[in-house]
Amino acid sequence: MKSLMTRLSATTVNRQADPAGELRVIFRRGLSDLQRFILISAAFFMIRDFDLYQAFPEDVLQILGCAPPPHLVLIALAGYVFTVITPLFVHLCRGDKPVANRWHLAYRSIFYLFLLCSQSLDSYFMLVLGTGLILYLLEQTVIGTAISRLNHGNGQPA
Repeated sequence: MKSLMTRLSATTVNRQADPAGELRVIFRRGLSDLQRFILISAAFFMIRDFDLYQAFPEDVLQILGCAPPPHLVLIALAGYVFTVITPLFVHLCRGDKPVANRWHLAYRSIFYLFLLCSQSLDSYFMLVLGTGLILYLLEQTVIGTAISRLNHGNGQPA
């Protein structure tokens, strides 16, 4: 099994390898995504009582169909959490380079829209917000652990 340093160095082609710098960039990108998630959450908090179906005409409502029931949205949220946590812990245990996907901001924010459509955002807002914040915290912890392992060697965190 290759070391973390070898895998990070293999991704550079024509520039000096700086694996710690690459991880810091990933870390900062995660923090900026967290800020965006908090801003999106604040926007949805302000419109949590908005009835989306009164805003559209009847023709559009027939195309959209009925809103998803809240329990299906929560099942989808639980499935999403599982699909995020599993690779995080695999990367952490194997000592791989952490992977941060920019699409997770959209994935985490879409649950607000689903719950707004089902008119239950007021009830489940804190659940979606807490889930998103915890997932960002876990991602940042995995990246921070990789930076610590890289800086202190031997795969041991400081």
